[in-house]
Amino acid sequence: MRATIGIVAAGLFTQAAAGQVHANDGRREAIATVTEYRSLCQRDDGRLWGLSLCGPLLIVDPQTRTFDAYRDIGRDPTARDAIVSDTLPADVGVANTAIDWNGTRWTMVVLPLPDDPRKRAELLMHEAFHRIQPERLPPPTAPLPAHLDTREGRETMRLEWRALAEALRSHGAAQRVAIRDALSFREARRRLGATATAGEQALEINEGVAEYTGKRLGSADGVASTLATLDDYDRRDGYVRSFAYASGPAYGLLLDRWSPGWTHAVRPSDDLGELLYRATGDTPLPDPSSVRDRYGYADVHADEQRREAARDKQLAVWRERLVDGPTVWVPLQAMQIEFDPRNLVAMPGIGTVYPHAILHDTWGTLTVTDGLLVADGGQSARVRGPASGKGQSYSGPGWQLALSPGWTLEDGRIRQR
Repeated sequence: MRATIGIVAAGLFTQAAAGQVHANDGRREAIATVTEYRSLCQRDDGRLWGLSLCGPLLIVDPQTRTFDAYRDIGRDPTARDAIVSDTLPADVGVANTAIDWNGTRWTMVVLPLPDDPRKRAELLMHEAFHRIQPERLPPPTAPLPAHLDTREGRETMRLEWRALAEALRSHGAAQRVAIRDALSFREARRRLGATATAGEQALEINEGVAEYTGKRLGSADGVASTLATLDDYDRRDGYVRSFAYASGPAYGLLLDRWSPGWTHAVRPSDDLGELLYRATGDTPLPDPSSVRDRYGYADVHADEQRREAARDKQLAVWRERLVDGPTVWVPLQAMQIEFDPRNLVAMPGIGTVYPHAILHDTWGTLTVTDGLLVADGGQSARVRGPASGKGQSYSGPGWQLALSPGWTLEDGRIRQR
């Protein structure tokens, strides 16, 4: 899944273009998407979050940057001028997300949408939640949870997920036991770093709650869908930015059982695990070392030892390319970044590597295919040097840069003239 952070609204679509209507397969696909989106959010009718998920929708082709825009959820999408098309400005990021643009808060989805009806519906409701999120549940700001790229962090996360899966499959006393086991692994992991709790909590409120919304409203069986996601993520790399897509739905669905109506009371400062802990009774958690064998700890530990060795080799490569060798310094002022949240790599004390990314800022657009290092704190980034080019176009090992007027690249730094 692609994701965008730091979206900055810019640009307008013209009245002339707004009068143009597709008369081809693209328009039919847009109508079908809008129809499905309307049906899903109207079926909920604001019950889950106390706010309607229905709202303006952008359907974007990432190759051409053309979009279909649907403003009025009350209109019939087959009406002649209900859906209009144009091309997004270069400084607007393209992703499955929500953006403020042209004075409107939009849900944005990127073509092609999933062929699987369940995955498509879950995606639409996930992004629809992001549209209302600033009003209902704005996520807190925190550093990325770099501890999730360590062996201990990944082991406890995988054990937590396995315990959550057991809880979702169970009932009564057995479910309570599995929940307490999951929370014990969670508590142990969050002692791994000073910002561990804040980093995880921020992403669970942001992406985790959105993914819960997608599974709750977009799937006929949210539990089965969540169990499949937990199993999938148990085999994945790159938990630093993506873990909440698995954790969030699991906690949300368990809270539905133990604390019905929790969505109307949850606040940005809340922690989903703490809410579930209180709902299941304030009793001491078990020692994680005493329950980990229930969830296949030996196999998890062996997996993560192998991964740790491979990760250390990859970190050495990134350090050589993006820290020790020649680099190009990139200021971050109004960052919009398109990236895959599944493959970020934490470099403790330095920053986070985005192996592939498209970065937009006031100075222009940087397209990276071989490593972008965003410094801790998010004030700057760097790519591998040296650079070559002139005027407004430059390139280097694994990247291309298109500068905006008034900016230049000199002595390995992007500067304003």
